[in-house]
Amino acid sequence: MPLVAQIDGKRVEVCDWSVAGLGLAGVALMQAPGDQVAVTLLLETESSCLELSLDTRVVWVKSDEARAGLEILDPAEKTAPLAHFADLYLAGRVVQSGSKIFVLGNQMAEMENAKAAVVGVTSSIGNGLAGRVFGLLIFLVIGLAAFFFLFNIVYKRLFTFEAVSASIAAETVAVYQARDGLVEFADLPQRVKQGDRLATISLDAPTAGGASTVDVLSPCDCYVLSVDHPGSTYGRAGGRMLSLVRQDATLYVSVRVPFRRLANISDKPQISLSYLDGVEAKNVDIASIPKVTEYTATQIEIQVQPGRSLDASMVGQPVLATFDTAPWH
Repeated sequence: MPLVAQIDGKRVEVCDWSVAGLGLAGVALMQAPGDQVAVTLLLETESSCLELSLDTRVVWVKSDEARAGLEILDPAEKTAPLAHFADLYLAGRVVQSGSKIFVLGNQMAEMENAKAAVVGVTSSIGNGLAGRVFGLLIFLVIGLAAFFFLFNIVYKRLFTFEAVSASIAAETVAVYQARDGLVEFADLPQRVKQGDRLATISLDAPTAGGASTVDVLSPCDCYVLSVDHPGSTYGRAGGRMLSLVRQDATLYVSVRVPFRRLANISDKPQISLSYLDGVEAKNVDIASIPKVTEYTATQIEIQVQPGRSLDASMVGQPVLATFDTAPWH
């Protein structure tokens, strides 16, 4: 990369250079090797000119070729700009176009023309604007998420409450022990038909007909809800053996809520049910409020519509019941 040197007021081409010396071309140097020469090194960019005054000593002179070599005598502190320029040149950041020198990525760099400058400024402005818009969008999203999170917490605290307990229920069919004796249950499936054997009672004494056992038969096409008597144990007549649910029984959700919520129930709140299989039923209706029971002192039991199709085999499954008492409902 040729630079320009000024000696005795005349501009001389620098054909070779380093931080240790200069090679001059097209120069009629009058000094002999060993003489000292004051040189002003010129580094011209598009919009500025760097002048670096150096003390040099003539190393060789070729008068017939109008060339000479100079050694730079100044310390490294003074030649630091030239060393920095050499680093830029070796890094490929110095570009020459005609008589102009461009230093890429440096404060001295200039664009090739006005159009490139406008494009560069526009791109910088555009990137800055895009960054600000992106930042505002992130702030807005985070703000909205935090707002809705807090709003949901406050809303649930003020206007909603959950039932103490809730489960799928239906009218049950109780099977009672007919005679005293040892009860042996059959291998009960989940679903039984009318007339199927449920259990066998070994009697204390044979019947008038001489029978020593009595079979307990299913009174309906039912699902076996629970076995209420331990197997292979003695039982008294009239004791409850099994609880069944008819396959065509009308199902509902039995919900228990604190008695203090009676006023909320009378305001017809919005009731939501969440089932074990992931199905949710919203805005279900209250079917009935049973008569006063032993729970009335602390809890009240209500029956609500399931809000979905149910199978009798699901009786007893727990349900999450939520009441929304917001006035706009």
